[in-house]
Amino acid sequence: MSHTVITNSVDIIMPTYNPDLGLIKRAITSIINQTYEEWNLYIINDGGQTDLSDVIKEFNDKRINFYAMPHKGKAATLNFALSKSAGKYLAYLDDDDVWYPNHLEVVISYMERNNARFVHTDAHEVFVKRKGDLLKEVSRRNLNRGVVTDKTMWYISHINAVHERSLLDDAGVYDEERKFFIDWDMFQRFAKHTKPHHLKIFTCEHYIYLDRQRNKANIISGIHGSDPELSKKAHQEMFLRSFELLSAEDFVEFIQEWEDKDQTLEMIFSSLSWRITKPIRWIYNKLKD
Repeated sequence: MSHTVITNSVDIIMPTYNPDLGLIKRAITSIINQTYEEWNLYIINDGGQTDLSDVIKEFNDKRINFYAMPHKGKAATLNFALSKSAGKYLAYLDDDDVWYPNHLEVVISYMERNNARFVHTDAHEVFVKRKGDLLKEVSRRNLNRGVVTDKTMWYISHINAVHERSLLDDAGVYDEERKFFIDWDMFQRFAKHTKPHHLKIFTCEHYIYLDRQRNKANIISGIHGSDPELSKKAHQEMFLRSFELLSAEDFVEFIQEWEDKDQTLEMIFSSLSWRITKPIRWIYNKLKD
């Protein structure tokens, strides 16, 4: 995976397959608006039929590179983009998500100051549903799940991760046999070679699109709802792999975080009347048992 590396340049990879034109324009705009300007965007059409030529021309930015390839799936698309790019750093943005203007500047400045090779930020996971031509927000939460995320690489999305290209020489390229957990697989491999750095700053938004029944309409997210057994098996595989990354100190952190959350819930319960908290306490204690 050796390249002639361009110093401090960030290559942004955006795989796409028959995107919503409005959403991909929104995603590209969020890249154009970055305060860190030393980047190149690689949009890769993975065999989709949607014509993106007008979208690319509309932005008229020489930093945007567009390629089309036969449909091979997201992992193969990522690997194709890696073969075309040469920046020191690699970042990713899906065609229906957005970065805040500070995303690259926050991450790259931290990486350079701390000699960090792999960094992930906080991201808002935003649940939306369509209302006519508009998207209506239903709810949002932090994508990061705390210590369990930081130690197992679970719930780190491509969009809030940046890493040095050199890590690919250590960990290898994306596994093209995988249909989902493509990023989780790669990030676990990275974590074997370098310390993952978590910046507790919100720099992006990952969208979950809900249909009329509020089921997840995202292609990959929808698999977990439509095939729960497959999802369960895949999660078990990844969590078992996570143990290779954990130390005794990491286990202590897990326990301490759980105790802190437990104490917080007890404080909330004590501040409410017994009539309100009695059924909640019963459910909570059952879950603990």
